[in-house]
Amino acid sequence: MDWQSAATAAGRIAGAVTQDAPRSVRAAEALEELRALVPFVGASIAAWDETTSSHAVVADSGYRDEQLTHLNGAAYLQDPTWHVTVSRRAPVPWRDMPFRPDESWIIRESLQPSGYREGMTAPFFRADGSYAGMLTLNTDSATHPHAAAVEMLGLLSARMAEMVSDPAPLTADGDAPEPGCLRIAVSASGACTPLGSGPTPDELLAALQREVARGSTGFLVWERGERAPWHVRLPARGARPATVATTVATTVATAVRGPVPGSLSRRELEVLAGLAEGLSNQEIAEALHASRRTISTHVEHILTKLGARSRTEAATRAVRDGLLLSA
Repeated sequence: MDWQSAATAAGRIAGAVTQDAPRSVRAAEALEELRALVPFVGASIAAWDETTSSHAVVADSGYRDEQLTHLNGAAYLQDPTWHVTVSRRAPVPWRDMPFRPDESWIIRESLQPSGYREGMTAPFFRADGSYAGMLTLNTDSATHPHAAAVEMLGLLSARMAEMVSDPAPLTADGDAPEPGCLRIAVSASGACTPLGSGPTPDELLAALQREVARGSTGFLVWERGERAPWHVRLPARGARPATVATTVATTVATAVRGPVPGSLSRRELEVLAGLAEGLSNQEIAEALHASRRTISTHVEHILTKLGARSRTEAATRAVRDGLLLSA
């Protein structure tokens, strides 16, 4: 990669980081723009919580759950790769570590067995020098990340620090949401009442009513013509009721428009919904008016993008992470 291309890609990442959107959306879009700088297979952005001395994942793409736990959990804070990165206060690829990659437990036991051939941690430091969080990424090529990409990620440290230092999204206690986050009160009867002065799409409200009746706690609503879907979340059943204005609601749903993990397309999400229903490739093909071979290809892409080892694992993650497309 030449320096001009790297600078252009870094500029797009900076644009995603500084846009007017919730932190999770900005982080997810930053990861997507990062692909032009480093063709990663797995990546995550995490914020440092000073109160608990631990990392909290803000956005991720490609890693399996256990890998996210290893890279953002307490074990990583004891790993030599972490100590080198923080002491240098700069991104450090495996190849530049002062030890062999297999001397790191996380690299040896968690990352290399997955086929990763190179990796890097980029720490985020605020303007005052305090630590704010980190980006971790891994590739299946020993040539990436290039030196130009490493330097550009180092230059982005302060901006990334500002992003991960922003307040967390809406909490269960009903704090004010970040800009771009819609809140909808759902009454005990299932009636949906938008909160706030901004417009709420009718398609989103209709989907929310359907999913509330089904008992869903997380799902996607993708309007035709839009580049990204709404990520809708509801507190689990039994959560504390919230009173908003004169409406007593059993729950308050939140909706944020943003990218889908793994950059799953709308069609792939439709196929993923079929997997979650336990349908065969032939049954999904008939429902979507497609060929069985096309559906098989979609399933392969879904497993790769989600880092899932089986249809069951992909379906389980879809339900757990709210990746089912409402229809």
